[in-house]
Amino acid sequence: MKKIATILLLIMMSIILVTGCSSSKNPSGLYLSNCPDNMNGMGKKYFVNNLKKGNYEVEFTAKEYEYGILKKEHKLYESSIEHNGKNNILKIGVIDGNEIGSYYLKSIINDTESTGYNLDFLKEGYNTGIALSILNKNKSFDLDNEVAIALYSIGGKNRNTSSLSIDEEFEISNNNLKDLVVYIKLHKTS
Repeated sequence: MKKIATILLLIMMSIILVTGCSSSKNPSGLYLSNCPDNMNGMGKKYFVNNLKKGNYEVEFTAKEYEYGILKKEHKLYESSIEHNGKNNILKIGVIDGNEIGSYYLKSIINDTESTGYNLDFLKEGYNTGIALSILNKNKSFDLDNEVAIALYSIGGKNRNTSSLSIDEEFEISNNNLKDLVVYIKLHKTS
C-alpha cells in the first residue's frame, strides 16, 4: 500500500512540475509570426500576435559582433505607439536601405518605415557579400525582453558565411567575420 501511495505521489508531483513549467514559459502569450508582405530590399516583416490594447514603447536595437565577440550596440529606433487592440496584431520589421550607396537599416512599425540608421557594417557587407537570417517559425516572447528578428552576416575565412537559426535561443559563433543581430523590445506604458 505504501508503494502505491508513493508511486501515485511521484506521478502527481511530476504532472504538477511539467504543467507548471510549461505554462510559465510565456505568460504574456505574445509571439512573432510571418507577415507575407513583399519588401524592396533585404529585410523581413512579422506580426506581433496577442498584443493587448494599450500604449507601448517599441525599441529596435542592433548588436554587432566580430568573430563572435560583441563590438558595438546601436539603438536603431525608438517610438511610442497606441495599440487599439482590435485585432491583437501589430506589424513590425526591419529592412535595409534599397537605394544605391545607402548603408542604413529602417525599422518598420505597422506600415510606417523609420528614416533609417546608418551602419558601416552594411557598407562592408554590400562590398564583400552579406546574408540574412530570419525567423522561419513562430517565436514566443515576453514584454520587456529583447527578441531577435533578423541577423545579417558577413562571411569569415574564404568568405564563407555560416547561417544561424534565430528561431530558438542562439549563440553567435566565431565562424563569421561579422554578425549584426536586430532585436525588438516592447514595453507597456499603460
